[in-house]
Amino acid sequence: MQELKYRNEFKHMINKAQAVILKSRLRAVMQADENADENGEYFIRSLYFDTYDDKALAEKFMGAPFREKYRIRFYNHDTSKIKLENKIKRFNSNLKVSSDLTKEEVIKILDGDYDFLKEKDPLCLKFYRELVSEAMVAKTITDYIRTPFVCPLGNVRITIDSDLRSPTGGLMDLFNPDSPTVSVFPDGRCVLEVKYDEYIPDYIHKMIQQVDGSRTASMSKYAACRKFL
Repeated sequence: MQELKYRNEFKHMINKAQAVILKSRLRAVMQADENADENGEYFIRSLYFDTYDDKALAEKFMGAPFREKYRIRFYNHDTSKIKLENKIKRFNSNLKVSSDLTKEEVIKILDGDYDFLKEKDPLCLKFYRELVSEAMVAKTITDYIRTPFVCPLGNVRITIDSDLRSPTGGLMDLFNPDSPTVSVFPDGRCVLEVKYDEYIPDYIHKMIQQVDGSRTASMSKYAACRKFL
């Protein structure tokens, strides 16, 4: 059973030059994520869901302190490990609950065949109920490159997400690695995310402060990509 624990989370928008500098500094004091490649990166593709009347999107724009969203996510186009995730936000704290899905199950969901979700686990059952009762459907796909860093002190995780793109071939292109995409931030802006439990070591905190990025609670890759689908 998953340990359910809220973590502090903050986001900053930074430019490409700031991202290069911060990556160099963090590599000297933090560990690379074990799933990263030889360049310290991995590719993420996510399929986001929302209600018919875009409840999650509206709550994001309004800055609602309590909100949830569902997504299906996999890495490096590897469909052998696909996750259904429910991300729950309470002010500046977040909780993520996940469950395994197969490629065939995801295709069923895209086809509107949800019944199998009732038999899997509590998260899938909750997802099924919201698909049905809230008329929730798949809305958009996001692609980006993540550079992750971790530190056991405070359970700190810092990620820098770059090259945010939205596939333009439609939702059924989810498993197409060659799907055409469009850049969401043509100027090269990146998203810096800082997650931790109780505290951030001072030497890491100072490095983040030295990057003059704009801290934002409302930045959402999902919302940024919605304009393309």
